[in-house]
Amino acid sequence: VIMFSKYFWLSLLLAIVYFLYSRGFYEKIKSQLMEGTLNLADTIYFGLNENSGGSKIFTISELERYTNLENGLYLSILGQVFDVTKGEKHYGSGRSYHAFTGRDASLAFITGEFDDKGLTDDISSLSMQQVKALNDWVQFYKTNYIYKGKLYGRYYNQDGSPTTEFYKIQEKLLLLKKEKALEEAQNRMFPPCNVEWNLDIGTVFWCTERSGGIDRDWVGVPRMFFETAQSSSRCTCIKLDSKEYEENKARFKEYDGCDKYATKCILGMNKM
Repeated sequence: VIMFSKYFWLSLLLAIVYFLYSRGFYEKIKSQLMEGTLNLADTIYFGLNENSGGSKIFTISELERYTNLENGLYLSILGQVFDVTKGEKHYGSGRSYHAFTGRDASLAFITGEFDDKGLTDDISSLSMQQVKALNDWVQFYKTNYIYKGKLYGRYYNQDGSPTTEFYKIQEKLLLLKKEKALEEAQNRMFPPCNVEWNLDIGTVFWCTERSGGIDRDWVGVPRMFFETAQSSSRCTCIKLDSKEYEENKARFKEYDGCDKYATKCILGMNKM
């Protein structure tokens, strides 16, 4: 029984060693020992993940190795990893965007700051519009480069599931989308005027069936439109007999010196 137990454990140990070696764990462990970054549990976990057929999960130390043509040029943006090796003329050593490789430097995509403070994945300082611009960069990489997986850290957990930070970004993008939809709906109700400034006569406002880039079957008349009581006004074209105008009359004001029904209004220099 004792001999059987010894052979069993020896066989199990050899099987484990072979398993690790056959999946490249040996080289990873050797590399991390040389770099002083060895975390055996993470190495085995992520190695299994890599061979599971699902999306690969990168550790920060693993991604740091992809900064050259030998290993490949990888970058992460909002926790999504892309192979940008084919863009070597942009991302290769000594090139303009090499600082992006081997890390997640999401903030720098917007700020253009390539120092230690700027090369970070912390984008909490960005406005919603800037977060939208950053998300557009993600779509750019999805279209033009090879998606490789996710980065374990700020935006994705060890199992690849989204973190709280990831959902915060999605909430901002959703809110921005709703605001844009509301703005577009408002512009359809009250389209912007055509505007032209003339040195001799002043500012000219006028409405057409396509003013403000909004196609419609009515022309309308120019009015000053106030988003809020404290905000400055902008010129919009309104349909005087519309329900929308009746419900929002308090937010509009006629331009001084312009006929109530005129589709064109000139705001002279002395009135500006």
